[in-house]
Amino acid sequence: MWACGLALGQDAPPLDPRPLDPRVDELTTETAQLRRTIADQERRIAALEKTVKALQAAAVPPVPKRIPSPTPEWRVAANWAHIKKGMSEAQVVELLGPPTRTISVVDMRTLYYQPDAKGGTTLHGSVTLMDDRVTASEPPDF
Repeated sequence: MWACGLALGQDAPPLDPRPLDPRVDELTTETAQLRRTIADQERRIAALEKTVKALQAAAVPPVPKRIPSPTPEWRVAANWAHIKKGMSEAQVVELLGPPTRTISVVDMRTLYYQPDAKGGTTLHGSVTLMDDRVTASEPPDF
């Protein structure tokens, strides 16, 4: 038929610029949107990486740990004044340091603070805990 149209001097029918299937239009639109989203994400990632590198370059060095005192913390009277009923064992150890001896019986635990045998001093104190809470304390006789 087209050949006949050429033979008779007629123009060929114009091609329809629209796709035959409307789903192709949807896919084309969705692909364009995805490309824009990807480009936006790449820009955001690049900005975040730049920020992280800047923060790492300006990072503050860690604070050094406190140098322990030559005098054990439990030998400081003011530290014993901070021991209160209801405190946890971790809080007591933070204030007085680790105990020199511990005795546990069922759910009661006693932390003893006393000098080593060579010390020659009679200073000693204790903290009693029940279910990980201070119930009593006996500070040294300063």
